[in-house]
Amino acid sequence: MATHVLWQADVADFDAWLTVFRQDKRNRQASGITDMNVWSDPDRKNHAVALFAINDLEKARAFFGSEELAMHLERDGVTNISIKMLTPV
Repeated sequence: MATHVLWQADVADFDAWLTVFRQDKRNRQASGITDMNVWSDPDRKNHAVALFAINDLEKARAFFGSEELAMHLERDGVTNISIKMLTPV
């Protein structure tokens, strides 16, 4: 079974973030990350939540922990990021 990642963050502008997020799909796929769902929070207009399936945990950790991604997120106004790895039992 795949490991999953629950990713949450505050974004400066949800629609702008979603556009960039969709454009970055290829980079996530190259790291063994498959997009499963993306949600907006109806109570917090600029809060994004995404669920990913992971087929290579170490590659995924490297992707989410990369300096390149951190700079990309900072530039795009993404803050208060929470990443939770979930493994099946």
